Amino acid sequence: MPALRSNRDFVLLWSGQTVSELGSQISLVAYPLLVLALTGSPAKAGIVGFAKALPIAALSLPAGMLADRMDRKRLMVGCNVVRALALAALAVGVMTGHAPFLAIAAVAFIDGSGFVVTYVAERGVLRLLVAREQLPQAVARNESRTFAAMLAGPPLGGVLFALGRAVPFAVDAASYAVSSAAMVAIRRPFQEARTARERVALTEGLRWLWQRPFLRACTMLFAASNPLFAGLNLLIVILAKREGASSAVVGLMLAVAAAGGLAGTLMAPALQARWRPHTSLVAESVAMALAVPVLLIAHEPLVFGLVVAAAELFTPVTNAAVVSLRVGLAPDRLQGRVQAASTLVSFSAGWLGPLAVGLLVQHAGTTTTTVILVAWAAVLALVSIAAPALRRGPEVR
Repeated sequence: MPALRSNRDFVLLWSGQTVSELGSQISLVAYPLLVLALTGSPAKAGIVGFAKALPIAALSLPAGMLADRMDRKRLMVGCNVVRALALAALAVGVMTGHAPFLAIAAVAFIDGSGFVVTYVAERGVLRLLVAREQLPQAVARNESRTFAAMLAGPPLGGVLFALGRAVPFAVDAASYAVSSAAMVAIRRPFQEARTARERVALTEGLRWLWQRPFLRACTMLFAASNPLFAGLNLLIVILAKREGASSAVVGLMLAVAAAGGLAGTLMAPALQARWRPHTSLVAESVAMALAVPVLLIAHEPLVFGLVVAAAELFTPVTNAAVVSLRVGLAPDRLQGRVQAASTLVSFSAGWLGPLAVGLLVQHAGTTTTTVILVAWAAVLALVSIAAPALRRGPEVR
């Protein structure tokens, strides 16, 4: 079987999405920096994070239906074009001094909407570009690109923001053009042949997922943990700014945080071969529960980054195990809706993290906010250890 690096179409998709994710990470750090610079309000920074995450709850199921009905390549390229135009418009607005808070939130919402559609569609494309036996390796490669972008993007975003507040958004817009060109160059179709009379039910993916106890339990655990991850990332930005960190230092801190996930992607193949899926779930949750309390005593931005790095160390191992299982089991006609259902449940509450952290910091202070996150992480660790469906493991059927 040819190695993934010899698979032209997979390499094109992977490379284009790597550039796109790098651009997204550059703008991700720029959004709160811009809002804090213009308004000085942590709550408004949290609202922009909410606007970017809201489409996951609002659009996941429709996105899955579109991915199963439309040409996935055209759908993904079209979303990239819309995102590029929105971010370019924001860059122009920032340069000319016409970037009101509501406009920033609107662009964040459009950006998040495009993410939902492309994320859902790409998961279905993956199994058509690689052999089923290579799915865990391909998912691990995708995890590595995500964390590599998280490693390089934030410091680069901080530097670019220091050069000019509009620059990170212009760079992100350009990244979508590169990603689109890579997709257009892929020769293989992004879906199997479909019959015109096939009925596409909006909730069929949810039913498929719900009928598999292990995948259902994983999805619910992810739903409870993703707001914690999202809120934690905003919290360390707020803590760093209150310690007087520059934009460049904030970017470096977030890069240190991403290094934990990147290290996890390097360990993923070996750990997948040795660990049951339940073991990786427990390792991820316990690592988070042990790491977050350090924020109560830390005062250095780079230490904040190390805390998140430790919390995210085993996340790629878990994702590679669960995602490859789900993609391998779902039929192509349901890929979009199954991935949409998983995305909806897993990420739909992600907006709660930054919104809650922003409001809590503003009204209760950073110490109270951190204590709440510590308790949240402890509960998730207990659930991952004790939940019967997780302990039994996956049903391979």
